[in-house]
Amino acid sequence: MSRSRSEKSVVEVEFRVDDPSYPFVDASETAGCLLDLEVLFPHSDGGFVEYFTVEGVPPERIPESIDDAADVDADPVAHHADGGRLRFHVRGDCVAKTVVDFGAIPRTVEAAGGEGRLVAEVSSRADAVKLVDRVQREHPTVTATDCRDRRRSTSLFTRYDLSQTLIDALTDRQREVFLTAYMNGFYDWPRKHEASELADRLGIAPATFSQHLRTAEGKIFSSLLDTDDERVFVE
Repeated sequence: MSRSRSEKSVVEVEFRVDDPSYPFVDASETAGCLLDLEVLFPHSDGGFVEYFTVEGVPPERIPESIDDAADVDADPVAHHADGGRLRFHVRGDCVAKTVVDFGAIPRTVEAAGGEGRLVAEVSSRADAVKLVDRVQREHPTVTATDCRDRRRSTSLFTRYDLSQTLIDALTDRQREVFLTAYMNGFYDWPRKHEASELADRLGIAPATFSQHLRTAEGKIFSSLLDTDDERVFVE
C-alpha cells in the first residue's frame, strides 16, 4: 500500500545540554526553574535574541542569576502567577542556533534544574548523522542521546514551513522589530508596551520603529492573503 501524501517520515535527534556556560542551562539551575525556548532570531547589533517562557519563578530572578555573564543580557518582558517570559540577548555560542543554521527544525529547547534538552527534526538518517557531527564539533560538551524515526500525519506545508516563509520575507531589521513587538505584548489588549518603549530598547526612533513594523505587517498579510499591496491599492 502506498504511503498517504499526508504522512511524513522524519528523524528526531535528541541532545543533552548540561554545560552551565549556556545561559539557559545556568539560569535553570541557579534560579530553580523551567525555561522553554519560544523563538530565536538575529540581533541587529550582533549575536541573537532568544525568548523563553519561564515556569517556577518570577522572571525577574533570572537576570540576577546570570548578571556576571559577559556574553548575555537578560530582561523579563512578561509576568504571570508562576513565571513569565524572558528575553536573552546572547553574544556567545548557542546550540539552538547551530541547529537552525544547519537547516534542522528545533522542536524542543528547554532546561530545568541545570539539565538542558534539545530535540531537532531532520528529514533523513543521513542528515541526522551530519547534524550530530556538526553539533559535537561546535559544542563539544553537548551529547547526542537519541536518534529516532517518527512518522507523523501533517500537511505537506507544515506550520513551521509557513511561519518560516513569513519570517523569511522580512529583512533582518523588520524581523527584529516585528518579533520584539509581538513578544513584548505590543499586540495585547491592553497593550503591555508602547512603540516608543520598544523603539528605545532597540535604539531606534519611534517613527523608524513604526515604519519597520508597518512594512513587516504588510508583507506578512500579503503572504497570508496572497495579494500584492502595491497592485491592489494603485489609485
